[in-house]
Amino acid sequence: MDPNKGEWAPSGGSQHGPEPPTGPIPSFPLSRGVEDPIDPLPLGAAENPILPSLSILLPAQNEELGLAEVLKRIPQATLHQRGLAYSVYLLDGHSTDQTRAVATRFGAEVFVQSGRGKGAAFREFVPRIREDFALFMDPDGTYPPEAIPDLVGFLGADSPVVLGSRFLGKIDEGAMTATNYLGNRLLSWFASFLYATPISDLCSGMWAFVSERLKSLGLTADGFDLEADIFAECALRKIPIVQVPIEYHQRLGEPKLHLREGIRIALALLKKRLRAPSSAPQDESAPEARWVGPAQS
Repeated sequence: MDPNKGEWAPSGGSQHGPEPPTGPIPSFPLSRGVEDPIDPLPLGAAENPILPSLSILLPAQNEELGLAEVLKRIPQATLHQRGLAYSVYLLDGHSTDQTRAVATRFGAEVFVQSGRGKGAAFREFVPRIREDFALFMDPDGTYPPEAIPDLVGFLGADSPVVLGSRFLGKIDEGAMTATNYLGNRLLSWFASFLYATPISDLCSGMWAFVSERLKSLGLTADGFDLEADIFAECALRKIPIVQVPIEYHQRLGEPKLHLREGIRIALALLKKRLRAPSSAPQDESAPEARWVGPAQS
C-alpha cells in the first residue's frame, strides 16, 4: 500500500553542556488559584502493574540514531514478566534517512503519516490503536524506555493519563541548555496559570494513556504543540493526570526545537483557552483532576 496515503508501510548515548540553572521561576504580577498537588509517588509504586496490552508509539522524522538506541532499551523482559503484551509503532514523518529501516530491523511496525507534523501524525494514528493502553515517547534518546513499565503501571480507571516529568526527576548535565530549561519552566508555569491546573513539565515527550480516554480527546495540534494540546484537553475536561519523575538524557542527533516553537506553543495554549466554552465537556467517569508531584516553584 502507498505509505504516503497514511497506510501501513512494511519498510524496512555525549558532550557536556552547561548545568541547568536552579532556583525558582521568576515571579509575575499575576495570580490565579491553582489547586495544590498531592505528595509524589516513587517509581515502582504502581498499584496495578499488570495490564492486558500496550501500544508504544514513537513519532519520528530522521531519528535513526536515537530510534535505534530507544528500541534496544525497551525493557522487554520486565514487560513480559508483568504479563503485558505490547506492540511498537513508528509514526514516521516522511524520513529521508534510515529511520524506517531501523524500525523494521527491530520489529516495529511503520506508519507513514499522510500529512506533516508531529501532532498531525499522532492524531492520524490514534483511531487505529487496538491495544488497551498507549504510551508515546520521543525516540531521540532523551527519554528513558526503562521507565515504560512504571508509567504504564499507574494507569487505571481513576488515572487515565500519566506524564513522565523531567523536572520531578533528574536532568543529565548538558541534556538541556539554560535557555531551553527556562523556556520549559515558563511554559509550564503559563499553562498552570492559564488552566488553573498544575503541570510540572508541559513539554515532556513521554505520556501514557488509557486508549479509550485518549481517543475521546478533541486534539487539534499539528506540530510540536501536541503535548500542550493534550494537557489543555485534560485540564478542560477535568481528566486527572499523574505526574511521575523520569530521567532526561542528552539527545542523539540534531535538535529540532527552537525559540519560535516555544512561542507557538504559548499561543496555542492561549487560543485553546479563549475558544473553550464556559462549561467545557468533562469526564464524568473520573474524579476532579489530581496530580502527583511537588508544588510548582
